[in-house]
Amino acid sequence: MDTTPQTSPIMDGSDDATNAERLAGLQQQVESDLAGATDDEKAEHLRVRMDETDVHDEPGATGSDAPAAGSGAPSAEVDPGH
Repeated sequence: MDTTPQTSPIMDGSDDATNAERLAGLQQQVESDLAGATDDEKAEHLRVRMDETDVHDEPGATGSDAPAAGSGAPSAEVDPGH
C-alpha cells in the first residue's frame, strides 16, 4: 500500500481543470466534509487543502459564504451545478 500523501487529483481529466474549477471542487469538498463546522473552521481547512494541492485563490471572485476579503482565505464562488 502506498503511504505517500495525495497532493494532486487522480481521476482522468482532473489535470485539465482550471484553477477556478479546482478551487470550486475543494470548496464543495470542505463544505460537505465539515457540514457542521463554523465558517472559520471551514476557511482554515480550505486554506490547508489549497496548500496541499497547490490551488490558488481567485482574486475578484466572491461568494456569499466566503471569508472576508483580505483575510487570506479563499473567496471564489462555488458553482453548485458543477
